[in-house]
Amino acid sequence: MHLKNKFESIYDLKAQSWCFEQGYKIYIVPLNNKGTLSKVAIELGNKKVLTNEIFKNQSDASKEVWRIYKKLYNVWVEQNKIPLT
Repeated sequence: MHLKNKFESIYDLKAQSWCFEQGYKIYIVPLNNKGTLSKVAIELGNKKVLTNEIFKNQSDASKEVWRIYKKLYNVWVEQNKIPLT
């Protein structure tokens, strides 16, 4: 896999932009003072949920943030039958 393809598969900027436009806030929430344990928060308006999974490093938590952007966007695309470009 080329580096560009790997980058695009993790960081979907179109999905992130769509989430921002819809008002989603997705971010890492540290669970300890060292910042080694964390969860991911998803906010929309006055609703907030935390992931059940506890991440043991920032890299994994960051990947989860990007995965959630992509999942939210893809659900919207599927519901609206919009072809992915």
